[in-house]
Amino acid sequence: MWPRLEGLDTTGVEPLVHLSQEINVLRDDEARNTVSHQDGLRNAPRKDSDYFRVPKVLE
Repeated sequence: MWPRLEGLDTTGVEPLVHLSQEINVLRDDEARNTVSHQDGLRNAPRKDSDYFRVPKVLE
């Protein structure tokens, strides 16, 4: 049904490297503080002054 690639003449056909001509359509990755320290700790189930309290995982 479908022709096999080995049987096709691909002379002069350049390989496909990218699916589109666009280079980068995403915004730059920039670090920003969007949540204050206090807002981040506000809904923590357990906290100790300025830190999250979590169960011990190392012996």
